[in-house]
Amino acid sequence: MVYSIAQMIPFVILIISVITDWKERKIYNWVTIPGFFLGLAYVLYFKTYSVMYVIFFLFLFLIFLLVYSQRAMRGGDIKLLLTLSLFLSPGAFFFNAALFMFSAFFYFFFRAVRVKGVFQTVNDIKLDSFALFSIGENNNYFASGVKNPSFPGGGAILITLCYLTTIFVFKCVVI
Repeated sequence: MVYSIAQMIPFVILIISVITDWKERKIYNWVTIPGFFLGLAYVLYFKTYSVMYVIFFLFLFLIFLLVYSQRAMRGGDIKLLLTLSLFLSPGAFFFNAALFMFSAFFYFFFRAVRVKGVFQTVNDIKLDSFALFSIGENNNYFASGVKNPSFPGGGAILITLCYLTTIFVFKCVVI
C-alpha cells in the first residue's frame, strides 16, 4: 500500500508541474521541495542501496549545477529532475537525464537550423563549446537570434515525456 502511494508521488508532481509550467512558465518550489523530501524518505525506506544514492545524487547535482550556471536550464526544471531522480534507480535516472538532455539539444538544434541554417548553427555550437571549455563561460551564440528558444509549454512537458519513456523502458526490460 505504502509502496503504491510512493510510486504515485512523481506522477502527481509531474501533473502539477506541467500545468503550472504550461500556464505560468514556472515550476513552483511548493511542488518540488516537498516532493524532494518525500523522495528522500522513499529512498531511505524502500531502497537498499541508499549510500549509492548519495554519491549518485551529488554527482547529478554537480552536473545540473553546471547546466544551471550556463543558463541552459532554469531552477524549477533542475529541482524537478533532481526530485524525480529519487524515485528511479540510478541507471534509470541516468538514462532519463541523458534522454532529456539529448532531446532538448536536438529540439533547439533543429529550431536554430530552421532560423539560421546548418552552417551558422554548427559554427555557433563550436564557438559556444570552445568558450565553455576554454574560459568557462557560455556565450549563447547557439540560442541568439532564435525567437522564443524555450520548449513549447515549458521544460516540464519534456521532462514528463522522458520520465514516462524511462518508466516504460525500465519496466519492460527483461533481464
